[in-house]
Amino acid sequence: MKVMTFNIQHGLDYQNQIIDLPLFAEYIKRQEVDFCALNEVRGAGNWEGYTDQTNALGDALGYNRFFGEAIKVVGSNPYGNAFLTRYPVKSAEVIHIPDSDDRSEDVHYEHRCAIKAVVDVNGKDVMFIVCHIGLAKAEAKNAVDTLCAILDSNDLPAVVMGDFNHTKESGALNALLKRLCDTDDSSKVPGIYTFPSYSPREKIDYILFRGMRCLSCETLEEIVSDHYPIVAELTIE
Repeated sequence: MKVMTFNIQHGLDYQNQIIDLPLFAEYIKRQEVDFCALNEVRGAGNWEGYTDQTNALGDALGYNRFFGEAIKVVGSNPYGNAFLTRYPVKSAEVIHIPDSDDRSEDVHYEHRCAIKAVVDVNGKDVMFIVCHIGLAKAEAKNAVDTLCAILDSNDLPAVVMGDFNHTKESGALNALLKRLCDTDDSSKVPGIYTFPSYSPREKIDYILFRGMRCLSCETLEEIVSDHYPIVAELTIE
């Protein structure tokens, strides 16, 4: 099965600086993926540009879809993550990550969430978790603790993916990396930076997994959004 993670920056075509969902739908379609995690996705609101992006992409691709709202921008404009798949979704839920009381770092703080979905993959249940982790170390700790608790609650084959906003070297992801394998380790050119796409200087996007084997992994070095997407091929053991 082919899996993709992509921070789409609300469908903003980075080259032309306009929202262009058909561009993103066509780009994802070309990758022929079975599962797709999306970060920075807008829902239908009352501001211009706040449309139902999850359903628009799902309809264009013919995929099942689920939107996980993290916040409302200025009270009424939904914003969060999305999960798209060709396969039947047995269950899906939004799990909110506790906000940190520690706001001592000079970074943007934002409420975050994860999508937890269980998918029927040819008769086998597989858990997918989509998450966009906060910039602050305290936010990352809360996110990682939440993700680890979800992982420890069952023994299903699992894929955890998204924009984690932290490098491996930061240490913020250590607890996750103890529980999961990184698809990047199977890349012919591992460790390719994913952000920012116009001048990459760090790898902060990941596809992690357990109970499977990674056949290949590739960072797609094309400027569509401000992040490079990652595509990996996995097989259930």
